[in-house]
Amino acid sequence: MKIGILGAGAMGILFGGSLNKAGYDVKLIMRNRSKIETINNGGIKINLDNETYRVYPKATTPDESNNFDLILVFTKTNDTITALESIKKFISKNTYLMSLQNGLGNFEKLLIYVNKSKIIYGTSMAPADLINVGEVTSLGSHSSQFKSGDLNNNIFVENVALALNNAGLKSIINNNVDEVIWAKVAFNSAMNSICALLEVTPKAIHQNLKLKSFALSVALETCSVAEKAGYNINKQEVIDNIELSCKEHGDHKPSMLQDILLKKKTEIDSLNGEIARIGLSYNVKTPLNHALFNMVKALESEY
Repeated sequence: MKIGILGAGAMGILFGGSLNKAGYDVKLIMRNRSKIETINNGGIKINLDNETYRVYPKATTPDESNNFDLILVFTKTNDTITALESIKKFISKNTYLMSLQNGLGNFEKLLIYVNKSKIIYGTSMAPADLINVGEVTSLGSHSSQFKSGDLNNNIFVENVALALNNAGLKSIINNNVDEVIWAKVAFNSAMNSICALLEVTPKAIHQNLKLKSFALSVALETCSVAEKAGYNINKQEVIDNIELSCKEHGDHKPSMLQDILLKKKTEIDSLNGEIARIGLSYNVKTPLNHALFNMVKALESEY
């Protein structure tokens, strides 16, 4: 299986490096030639709970990419279309596109480029902190869940799950993954935006009862929108994931916090912003999500 990793940030490095270590043919597709040279010369370093290792997948520009059996899209959601446009000529009728990205609307973006039978989408709870170019740390237990865009086409998806599990990336095929995605969105709508605004890690939320209460209120408000949209969300599971994040991933810097620290655009539009938009369409009030969206946007405007 020839695998392309589109977006070699923390998650792309973690997944690409892990798959390469397991023996799969992996290429990291990147735009920055300096970073490409750094990775091709020095490889990538992955720090896990009980292991640190270095591997040497090839990094390449979009123009130098080859045809792939599978392309894992790990760009920020607001960069998905631009990134896929850059490699469009390498997406053949046999290419599968896979998204484990944060937020809502990822399936619809992939559908612009391939038939639904060539789409795999879902979500991942894997924590990944980019230490520098070519080095990532991932601590604590996690799993990814996903499904085929066409439920009659599961053979390739099963092979992808096997590959990820072989690489130590716990993966589950779940035909109800849309509900899992909404549960992850509920989690992220609270944890990502709060950590970004206060420039703290989940440990700080765990240590402050009022802050944790606020985070739970934001997540439950998101669950109300999901339920109105027809998704049966396990609220206790969302609460448990927040607890897990605070305890096992307490020092992890969520992606939105990393973006704020680097003065980059965040994924707030596909998280709190999209929740507020969908809530409005169903006449569900979302004052907490709306406020967090506006505050993160205000921070971005100050760059």
